Amino acid sequence: MTAARVNKGLHRAAAALACATVVLLVAGALVTSNEAGDSVPDWPLSFGRWLIGSDQFKANVRFEFSHRVIAGAVGFLTAGFTAAVWLSKSASKRLRMLSSIALCGVILQAMIGGLRVLFPAHKAEIAVPHALIAQSFFVLVVAIAIVTSRSWNTAAQSRTDAEGIGLAKLSATTVGAVLVQLVLGAGFRHGAFGITPHVAGAVVVTILIAVTTARTLRDHGDYAYLRKPALLAFGLLIAQIMLGISAYVARVRSTAEAQPLEPMVSLTVAHVVVGALTLAAVLTLAMRSNQILASRSEQFELRSRALAE
Repeated sequence: MTAARVNKGLHRAAAALACATVVLLVAGALVTSNEAGDSVPDWPLSFGRWLIGSDQFKANVRFEFSHRVIAGAVGFLTAGFTAAVWLSKSASKRLRMLSSIALCGVILQAMIGGLRVLFPAHKAEIAVPHALIAQSFFVLVVAIAIVTSRSWNTAAQSRTDAEGIGLAKLSATTVGAVLVQLVLGAGFRHGAFGITPHVAGAVVVTILIAVTTARTLRDHGDYAYLRKPALLAFGLLIAQIMLGISAYVARVRSTAEAQPLEPMVSLTVAHVVVGALTLAAVLTLAMRSNQILASRSEQFELRSRALAE
């Protein structure tokens, strides 16, 4: 996609879908943090109805039903966006493929969410893939917003990356590590396993983001296209560590309570959201790095191919 073919409408729609997905992540975190996942016993209906009455919209039901409504809205938005991409003459084959995968992802996510309701005895096992697909869908939507942006389609400054494990490979590895860490966090919140895997993942992610940020500032600190997402990811990491520790302390202190209370709920929800935003920032850095960076040997290979053609 060249700069002349940038479709502002599709980019704004993708950005809006990404924001809606963040709202959905908040709604899902509220369900988990308030232990409201079993408050509505049927699916896809709620108490046998598509819309429930005000007398039922109370206590934990309000969290679960709101989550379903927001999830449905995101599903319809994704379907509408996919249709708009396929109808757009300026959309590339890659963009059409990504939007189609996003649509399949949101449908699969809804089905897994339904299984979580219909098989409560296996909620911990089902919650982990549910969280994985949720974060993967968010990553995909953010990626679509990135590739439809003007900055992506006008970034023509090619730069040299280090040999071996350069910034492009390092940042891509960090994306994978952050995604795994978010899933480990979901597994802990749903009781699939203890806190140890999540803590170990946090250590790995902290090291990777710190090293990735340091490498970016050292080698490309003069280039805002790479510097900004790196600094954003590091700032979000600091906030995420503080939120994680605070949420865990609040959770331990509230173990004797019959129902989750504040500030544990708000801290946990914020922890989930900042984790997703950290993933988006690292993804932005990784995509931009792989777009414009190449080692000297790779640059030589590309020039050789160009001359051969």
